[in-house]
Amino acid sequence: MGTVFTNQMAASRQFEGDGARDEFPFDFDVFDSGDVAISLDGETVETGFHVTLGRSGTGAGGIVKFETAPASGVRVDIARALRLRRLSSYDAMSVPRGDAIDRDLDFVTVAIGDIDRALSGALHLDAADRDQASAKLPAIAPGRVLIWNDEGDGLANGPDAGDIANVAGSATLAQAAANRAEAADARSQTALASFGRDHAGAMLDLDFRSGNALSWEDERRQPLIDAPLNRIMDIRETGALVRLSNGARVTLPDASIARNGVRYRLFNGDGTQVDIAAASGDVIAPVHGGAEGGIYPLPIRGDMVDLVCDGITGGRWFACPVRESGPVVKLLRTASQGIPAGGAFLIEWDQVVEDSHGLYDAATHGLTGMAPGFYHIDVGVSFPVTSEAVMTTLSLERFNGTDRNIHLQSNDITATGSGANHSLRLGGVVRIAPGGASGLRIRLRHSDDVTRMIAASDLLSWWHLHRIGG
Repeated sequence: MGTVFTNQMAASRQFEGDGARDEFPFDFDVFDSGDVAISLDGETVETGFHVTLGRSGTGAGGIVKFETAPASGVRVDIARALRLRRLSSYDAMSVPRGDAIDRDLDFVTVAIGDIDRALSGALHLDAADRDQASAKLPAIAPGRVLIWNDEGDGLANGPDAGDIANVAGSATLAQAAANRAEAADARSQTALASFGRDHAGAMLDLDFRSGNALSWEDERRQPLIDAPLNRIMDIRETGALVRLSNGARVTLPDASIARNGVRYRLFNGDGTQVDIAAASGDVIAPVHGGAEGGIYPLPIRGDMVDLVCDGITGGRWFACPVRESGPVVKLLRTASQGIPAGGAFLIEWDQVVEDSHGLYDAATHGLTGMAPGFYHIDVGVSFPVTSEAVMTTLSLERFNGTDRNIHLQSNDITATGSGANHSLRLGGVVRIAPGGASGLRIRLRHSDDVTRMIAASDLLSWWHLHRIGG
């Protein structure tokens, strides 16, 4: 049996239960079934299984059979755990058998190998440090961490939880001081630029020989930045007036407590679609109650907004509109559309002439995602006249986030005749309240008992909308 334990690299096997399998083999060798340790999910078990050892002279391992199959997902560990004992007893008068001596040497070899394997997972000194350091533990001091001493040749008791918490608090204070220093640096850089001679001229010029004192006033109230291309703003540019053009995008710096109050004023300079983007993870919050988001558009020439960093909350910029001339929406119904009898039916707009803020939703035939404020609307529908006059009702539905209700309505009675159209009209001011979803759409009802048509026309059926204020 002397070759059984040669070059055995592992003395354990691991399996995963499936709820059905109850037999698990192992290929390492032991001296009897009591040398096999079984654990389920890390918990050692003593009963509920039987170990059958192989009988081959070359080390056949064995099989562990459970009385109840381990549940699905349970980790099954089978390991060798030699019990300290002697396998043979020798006296002065006996002649030791060769196979008994061989078995005893196997036991010693395996035991030493298992000890070596167990020690390999323990903390130990690097080979280069074994002659100059000791791993001896100091006296027990509850609550303290172990650290290397100042000489680096042994372990010592270190700080406790209170000391570590104090250090963490000091680090927080240091970070806050660094943030304040960053803000102070930004202010000083701005002040330096404001008073620099190459920017605004000297503030005071004294000529002692002539006795003259000359002073200048810095007339640059607000630095101007032209941004025809995408640009990332610098906090040292706080207070700048930024002109966006050519579809450019300005990206704001990270919003942090050190940048509390950093402010930029931006405007659309040429009428192309431009926008402002927050840094990753930040949001732009319109002060009029519109939805927060990472992008703030300025689609119309002259639209102007102040962006102010909210460093107290962090991660947020307030958008304070200075001038917003939109949105502007112009929709047309150019093809004829049947309006059946007995109900109020949505007018399906088939031409989008203008939609400055992308509010029109073709799926609902209405406007969605509208910012809070007051909107002027003007609706006209071309309705052919017939020999019979009918009552018509145009209704503007408003969506408040949960349901729709009629917000504006007009009634009319069509004329009679042939070869002409009657223009149904609806106009007024609509209020979109802050918070939640929002939307508008138009319905038409008539009193006839047959389907009536909206006439085909290039211009006679329209819906115009314009935001007039907050």
